[in-house]
Amino acid sequence: MTGKEEQKKEQSEEVYMKGTGFEVIGVRPIPRKARYMSPGKIFIFWAMASASATTPLIGYLLQNLGLYNLIIAFTISLLIGLLPAGLFSGMGRQFPVPALIVSRKTYGYLASNALSALYTVVNVGWFGLNDATGGLIVASLTHTDPVIWFILFGIIQIVLVLYGAKLLEYFYRYTAALLIVCYAILTYFLFTYFPINWDRILSPSGDVNWGLSVGLVLSFSILAWTYKISTATRFAKPQDTDKSLLYLISAPLGIMVPVYLMGILGLFSQTMAGNWNLPAVTFPVSGTIIGVIIAMASIGASLAILHTNAMNLYPAVADLLTALQSAFKSKNNEKMAQPISTIILGLAGAIAASLGILQNAVNFLLFVGDVIFPYTFILLIDWYVRLWPSMRSGKLTEENFYSFRKTVQDNLNVYAVIATVIGTVLNVVNISALNPLFSYFPQELFGSLIGALLYYVFLRTKVVK
Repeated sequence: MTGKEEQKKEQSEEVYMKGTGFEVIGVRPIPRKARYMSPGKIFIFWAMASASATTPLIGYLLQNLGLYNLIIAFTISLLIGLLPAGLFSGMGRQFPVPALIVSRKTYGYLASNALSALYTVVNVGWFGLNDATGGLIVASLTHTDPVIWFILFGIIQIVLVLYGAKLLEYFYRYTAALLIVCYAILTYFLFTYFPINWDRILSPSGDVNWGLSVGLVLSFSILAWTYKISTATRFAKPQDTDKSLLYLISAPLGIMVPVYLMGILGLFSQTMAGNWNLPAVTFPVSGTIIGVIIAMASIGASLAILHTNAMNLYPAVADLLTALQSAFKSKNNEKMAQPISTIILGLAGAIAASLGILQNAVNFLLFVGDVIFPYTFILLIDWYVRLWPSMRSGKLTEENFYSFRKTVQDNLNVYAVIATVIGTVLNVVNISALNPLFSYFPQELFGSLIGALLYYVFLRTKVVK
């Protein structure tokens, strides 16, 4: 074995547990030799992560917009999220670690770990939301208790995440065609057996609140995913070896393409069949060959839940490991932490599904925007204005993000916390004087941008060092 081959083998073993294939890199930087994703693979990865059986729900939640306005809301959301999502993609290639490791230098070690714990709960909520949707599909087809399927889907997703990003990318790539075929079959029979009421589909029902509508789409899709993008693109080719601009758009387009297609499908399915969840629609074909085909397609479509939920569980594990990493005393214990955390969080998500999180979807989505958007924009500003230039100049090293410091400044950056708190408060407090603005501009985006602007002022006045 040559020296290069030995080095490649050692680096591979750093990422995966020998003898099991479980990913055990945790929140450490990904070795260069293990970074293989191209723009095309990133697009497929995020398209399949976004293409959930829950994705058509957004068409139901915004059915009052009508088809044309729904498409406009999706497009505005894409334009808003394109830049931050692309910048997070670049962050993962520049410094191949999860975002919450980067934010240790933005918020301070302990403050960032507290956020990691909070976002772990958010990701478990996403897991439960999607697990409930998929379980209900199969339960309706088999006339069984959905809790059985919540647990079974949870186990399958735990196994996928145990093997990490490499298996997830393969799984997404090779099941994409099956997912498309199943939804195509169901769509064909939807338009075959149910009448189209074009007036209901095209016409808005009442006044359109653009701010609330776009904010809901952002919280449902691109900005809710944005801070997770670097958790996947840390496996992409390093930026200094491949400067293609396609890396900037592959993740956000991958997230939004299924939102367009499946969101529109959810609107049609709800309007035509009274159920946004197309695989769970009852077709008037029981006892026929067509009925069997539809049932098989519905079960195949429920595979979409595994796509998205694996990508909810995967960053949730990274978030939890970020919060707990300093508690590990040995390298072996640190390696075991990732598989154990995967199992615990996967079970927690299945429990959330069983407790009925799907019935509280809108409130959950608004909560996601309120707590994640300020963090997203503040971290981006700090990375590109302060941290990344310091790393390139050698003033900041990788180890600085992992060394626990005892000074107050290293554990709590009060300026980042103040900016985040102000942004979050502006997201949730009813400011009646600004209601006309919020009818056109999402309140959770407004508050988050004000918080980010405040932090930028702190950086420019040199109070943050």
